[in-house]
Amino acid sequence: MSTIKEVAKLAGVSPSTVSRTLSNRIFVEEETRQKVLKAVEELNYKPSIMAKALREGKTYTIALLVPDINSLFYPMIMKSIEKYAAQKGYSIILYNNNEDIECEKRNMEMLGSRGIDGVLCMSVEDDIRHLVHFQKENKVPVVLVNRNFTEDISCITVDNEYGGYLMTKYLLDMGHRKIAGMFGDFSRQRFRERYNGCKKAMEEYGIENYKKYFIYDVNTIEEAYKCTQDVLSREDRPTAFFASLDILAIGIYSGIIESGLVIPQDVSVVGFDNIFMTQYMTPSLTTYNAPIDRLAQQCVECLTGQIENGKAAVRMILKGELIERKSVCPLPAGE
Repeated sequence: MSTIKEVAKLAGVSPSTVSRTLSNRIFVEEETRQKVLKAVEELNYKPSIMAKALREGKTYTIALLVPDINSLFYPMIMKSIEKYAAQKGYSIILYNNNEDIECEKRNMEMLGSRGIDGVLCMSVEDDIRHLVHFQKENKVPVVLVNRNFTEDISCITVDNEYGGYLMTKYLLDMGHRKIAGMFGDFSRQRFRERYNGCKKAMEEYGIENYKKYFIYDVNTIEEAYKCTQDVLSREDRPTAFFASLDILAIGIYSGIIESGLVIPQDVSVVGFDNIFMTQYMTPSLTTYNAPIDRLAQQCVECLTGQIENGKAAVRMILKGELIERKSVCPLPAGE
């Protein structure tokens, strides 16, 4: 493995000039710069990360905390975050909080002595006082991913309320009025926001007693399956479902089929997130495409900007789009 001294010798410059050239932060004459880059290429020189960390006082390491690595949603964000962090020269250390706020708090306490440069966190619950405290006490920037709070901390999120509104409006535009909204735990901000969007669309269309079909605190495929069978057993059953998570739509599909009904001819279904498997469901699921890759990119840009330039906290909400597939049928007039 070549060294910085060997690069300097081949380029005919000092090791400090090589270091300045590769940092891209200090002006170096273009002719000198080209000599250094040519020598780097010829020798296949790879700068030492440890040396760079000692020199600049940074580890080029970001901690990423996720609620549950077994989720079908979070790995999509993790993959994009790792990609954009690598482009910035940072590596990722992953922490799985197992949907446990106490585990999240313990992980944050450990991070105080790990020498990380910044934190990206998809918080388990809405209480983020420990995250705000960590940022203040350790002088390490924190960016909340897909979360939106008013505290002095960066938050970059998908527009959950707009997504709930858009998907419900789509069903309403297709003639459905008896819509079963299925929502996760309301102690989680994102589900309250998706509910608010759904509610807004219903009220705009003048739908009375719409809560008659709403189903709350559904968090697993099995719970979605059982709740779907229950609501479809009623004499006045819904004609459509809005699943506030794509994963719940899997349970809804099973519940509809087990009830002897056909999707979408008898019951229509829409979801939220556009996880990879929705296009392979039978029929393929119409859903809200959360802009995951853009979300990850903005979070990494925000965090590295705070690490390197001391930029102020930001708040950003990203709108997604409706992905129309084959799980919805228009309802004939009068039904």
